[in-house]
Amino acid sequence: MIKELFKLFILFIVYSTVVSCSEQNIPDLPENPGNTNQGIASIDQTQINANGGGFIIRVKTNGTWEASSSESWCTLSRASGNGNGSISGYMKANTEAERSVIITIIAGKEKAEFTLKQLAGNGSNPDPDPSPDPDPNPDPDPERPSGYAGRIEIPVLKGGSMNIFHTWTTKENGKETVTYSYEYDCTKKHVRWVAFTFDNVTSQKNVERKDAYQTDPNIPAQYRTERSDYYQPYNRGHMVASSDRLYNREANSQTFYYSNISPQLIDGFNQGGSTWDAIENKVQEWGKVSNSQDTTYIVKGTSIDYAILATGKNGVQIPKYYFSTILSYKNGQYKAIGFYIEHTYDKSQNIKQCAKSIDELESITGIDFYHNLPDNIESEVERSYKESDWAW
Repeated sequence: MIKELFKLFILFIVYSTVVSCSEQNIPDLPENPGNTNQGIASIDQTQINANGGGFIIRVKTNGTWEASSSESWCTLSRASGNGNGSISGYMKANTEAERSVIITIIAGKEKAEFTLKQLAGNGSNPDPDPSPDPDPNPDPDPERPSGYAGRIEIPVLKGGSMNIFHTWTTKENGKETVTYSYEYDCTKKHVRWVAFTFDNVTSQKNVERKDAYQTDPNIPAQYRTERSDYYQPYNRGHMVASSDRLYNREANSQTFYYSNISPQLIDGFNQGGSTWDAIENKVQEWGKVSNSQDTTYIVKGTSIDYAILATGKNGVQIPKYYFSTILSYKNGQYKAIGFYIEHTYDKSQNIKQCAKSIDELESITGIDFYHNLPDNIESEVERSYKESDWAW
């Protein structure tokens, strides 16, 4: 028995010193005035605007815990867990009077209780641009199932007036084709995540890359990034890769909006031969399809909500971690896998070491992925992954 315990202890020490890809620690929430800490749990904000939006709770405990919401219009991504974990919460839009909800976290004899307020239907947080030009083609309301936010690849939106959700599209053979979607945090000057699909149209290679970097007109001027925000030791790293969108010229150009560009370390990260490059190549290889029955759903994102590597000279938050998820639908079957990697020099190309289940990624990031799937399918594909399901 003692020998077995000693072996377990050694395994624990080895696991704890593994490189960035396998790091499981749940980072603290970044410092901001909205943070509330109650020992076993902390929450990133306590007021949501009338349009609805998300929030993140981080649980820090050694044992099991339970989470609950007092109101049906405020949902949680998880109701229980074991050890450190994250919960993403979401409030639906409010069209009536100001309202409140109580979120309760219980771990053994310890209890944390957060009261969140949602503004009345006729009030909201200040718009990021006090006098924007009207949008001639506004995005569909994310609350409507028919909107872009109802697509399978779109995670639960954090929402709020300082987070911008947008979907780029093109016309292909007279039919609208979605290029990709994103949620951009104006306070961080960085995208939270991007989401896109590979199908028999978007998997095609009909054009070559053509650099067309430009500011994103959907982002208010004071929150945009531009060329001067990307400087040594960082360069311009695509979130949706240029090579992900080669089915037509307009789609490729849309990947060069600065809202899709992240300041990434040049040496050992945003360059050929890095582990992140290997992950992107493998996801692309697995993702592309050639028939109209199959589709692959991709989300790539960052840790801007909870872990920052550095802050750029113009206030751009540089993520400490990046992730990628892939949900594959082929031959009538779903399967899913994710990857998580630290933003550092890494040329090991050991992508298996970076692999996670979608549930694990949700716990780390606080983001609810693939929630638009039927519940039974979502639960099954997110619970775990099999290495044998994927061509490494």
